[in-house]
Order: sequence, then structure tokens, then C-alpha cells
Amino acid sequence: MSAVDSADTVDRDSTFTNYKSVLSRQFVVSLMVECIGVMFFQILGATAQVDFGPFVNGFALAVWIYTAANISGGHLNPAVTASIFVCGFFPLTHACLYICLQILGAILGSLVTAGLVPGAYVRMGDGGPGCFDREAAISPLIDDGQLFGWEVVMTFTLISCVYACGIAKPGHGSHTPYAVGLALVACAGCGGQYTGAALNPARVLGPAAVFLCGCGVTGIYIGAQLTAAILACLVFAFASGLGPLNPYVAWRELGLAWHEAIWLWISGMPPKRLRKTERMNIQDLLLLNQKSEQVEASASEATRS
Repeated sequence: MSAVDSADTVDRDSTFTNYKSVLSRQFVVSLMVECIGVMFFQILGATAQVDFGPFVNGFALAVWIYTAANISGGHLNPAVTASIFVCGFFPLTHACLYICLQILGAILGSLVTAGLVPGAYVRMGDGGPGCFDREAAISPLIDDGQLFGWEVVMTFTLISCVYACGIAKPGHGSHTPYAVGLALVACAGCGGQYTGAALNPARVLGPAAVFLCGCGVTGIYIGAQLTAAILACLVFAFASGLGPLNPYVAWRELGLAWHEAIWLWISGMPPKRLRKTERMNIQDLLLLNQKSEQVEASASEATRS
């Protein structure tokens, strides 16, 4: 596939780091898919029977990552999006828009849930379907510190699976969504009894906005999940390195000036002097460079022969 052909298509080999220019039709489709995916994930997870909650949530996540992976990357979680942005695998502009659409999807899912679940209604307060509050989700046996700790541990586990399976090279290909879903099953099966196993800021904010639930604990959930997002990024960066959008990496490996490297991290678009098309992103550029290196290596081998 040429750089021109790839401008408005998707990278079929990418999961989680898949993105296109904000000017492209594909990016608009990606936003819609993130919103719809989180909406249905919210509906399915919020209405699961208690005994089957971990399995319903895990399999629902796997299904919707499979559905979205080749279109939007299948983030479906602001903590995932924030983590891969910080680590240099996803641009700031895209990350902000993704997070907004993910939260909107959770709000829409909660509104649908309010209409589908008997006895549920908008602004009902604590106990609403899908709410993470002291009535419906949090065990009376734990304090706020333990709530924070459990959410950090579980969210860290989930995002570490995202890095290991969907971002690291070589990854696990088409098994990645299933592995991430199993990570959620494992986490919800242990810490879920104490916190409800949110692991996703959108899943906390959506019901909170619709049912007005979780007052006093919403910030604990969000803080824990974002803390886990940063920790997972730091561990992955130590083990495997930062992503190509990280300003230091872009400065060192692509030879960009610092202002070009920072703009790359913000927009995901290489400088015009390096782009073959107006909408070429960093993945397109790296692929083009890789092909150029292969051609040069083949030519050099032929010359020696």
C-alpha cells in the first residue's frame, strides 16, 4: 500500500495505536466507533447479573475491541487512551477527542439503560444501574485508601495487558481483544467484590452524569485509574521504550527539531518536509522509511553480488 493509498484507510496490523489524520473521513468514523462501542459496553456491563458480572463485562469488552480494533484501535477506555498518549503512541489531539467521545458514549449508554431497566430513572441517585457508589458497588468493608489501591492494581493489570498484547512488537495479533477481555474478567473476579471493578473513567462518569450517583467517590475512581495509566506507561517504557510520537524519541530517531517533535506529539503529523501526502501520519512515515531501508539493503546486496 502506498503512502497515498493509506491516507484515509486503517492499519490492519495495529491495535490501540491505530489513528489517521483529524482531517480524514476515517478519523470521524473512528470517533463514532469509540462512542458506540463504549455505549454498548456500558449497557451490557451495567445490566449484567451479579454472579455473571465479571464474565459479561470481560466478554463484552473483548467483543467491542474486536469490533473497533481495525477502525479506531478499540480503546474504549479513557485510561487506555491517556496512557498510550503519555507513552508516545497516540497524539494529544486525537486522545482528547477520543476521551470526549468515550465519555459521551457512556452517558448515552446510561440513558438507554435508564429506559431499559425496570425501576431505573434519570437522576435517581445512588443505586442506579452501572453506578459506582457506596450503595451499589463499594463494599462497606473497605476504606477510601483501599478503594484507590484496588482500582490502581486492577487498572494497571488491564493496561499492562493492552501494552503487552496490542502495542509491543511482536504482539499477539487477533488474540489481543480476547486477552484484554480476560484481563478484565480476572480483575473483576477478585477486586470487583470490593469496588465493582470500574477500571474505566468513562464507565464511572457516564452513570454519574445520568443518575447523579457516586458523589464523593467518583474522584477516587478517576484518580486511581489515571495513576494506573501513568504507572503502566512507565513500566512499559522501561521494558520496551517510548513510542515514536514521544518528543525525545522523535528528536533522536527522526532528527526533528524540538518544536517539530512537540507538534508531532500533539498532532500525530510529521513535518511537511517529511510527508509524501498531506495526511500521512507517523505510522505511514515509519512504514515508508522501513520500505526504503529494505530497498537500499537489497540494492546493496545485489551490488556486492
